[in-house]
Amino acid sequence: MTFFREPLLHFAVIGAILFGGYSWLNDKQAEATIVEPVRIGEGDVRWLKQTWASQWLREPSADELKGLVDDLLSEKLMAREAQQMGLEQDDTIIRRRLAQKLKFLVEDTARLAEPTEAELRQFYALNLAHFETPGRLSFRQVYFNPEHRKDAAADATAAMGALTANVEDDSIEGDRLLFGDSFADTDELALSGMFGADFAREVFALEPGGWRGPVKSGYGFHLVLVTQRTATAPKPFETVRDAVLAEWRSAKQTEFSRDYLTALRNKYGVELDGSTKATLGPETTPKVAAQ
Repeated sequence: MTFFREPLLHFAVIGAILFGGYSWLNDKQAEATIVEPVRIGEGDVRWLKQTWASQWLREPSADELKGLVDDLLSEKLMAREAQQMGLEQDDTIIRRRLAQKLKFLVEDTARLAEPTEAELRQFYALNLAHFETPGRLSFRQVYFNPEHRKDAAADATAAMGALTANVEDDSIEGDRLLFGDSFADTDELALSGMFGADFAREVFALEPGGWRGPVKSGYGFHLVLVTQRTATAPKPFETVRDAVLAEWRSAKQTEFSRDYLTALRNKYGVELDGSTKATLGPETTPKVAAQ
């Protein structure tokens, strides 16, 4: 029959098939993209109550709690929609916040580790410098002030020569110093705070007996006579066990974070474009740093 050969009939049939197929696919896609509802659970409410109580030192009233829940719900709804819109893409603040949150999770996991007594004692033995009673010095000094002398360094050197030539005569007079001329039972940290780290380190390297110098500080030049030294000594393990445990945990946390970041690097890989490699120079692969 010529009716079935009409082009218009062909177009109508094809159109009906396409329309039906499109409707069917749309229905299937709609079923596949059903989203999970935003939920507020018991844990959320407990967290809201605790946060409120820590700030206001009391439990929230029923109306206040309802307001807190409404605010949290609004926040979750807005966050869900922003995520659906892809607003988190290439956002520095969000990226840093997510990295920070994962960092906290990694650190919490590392804190779960507990050492055996043998491991703790081994850590103590390998890190004795962290658990020592610092050495102390008693000394006298003669100070030469650059602000009051034409050449304080030369004057200090000349005085040192005089003391060396006549060890019995230690009556060399220097300039007045606010801290005084005698220091008893002083540790390196305290001395560093008064005169600077370089001065303290040099003075603590001196042996008792005999004048030494000139030793330079931030104030000028000093001749120094160490009269007594108390050596650095390790503290007994039993007295510093808590400190050892804290240091062990800190070291384990650093180690765990470094290993985790190395695993992430191996999992995802790292690629640098040509311009970045040129900027970084020969060392083209960034190091993994423990956070």
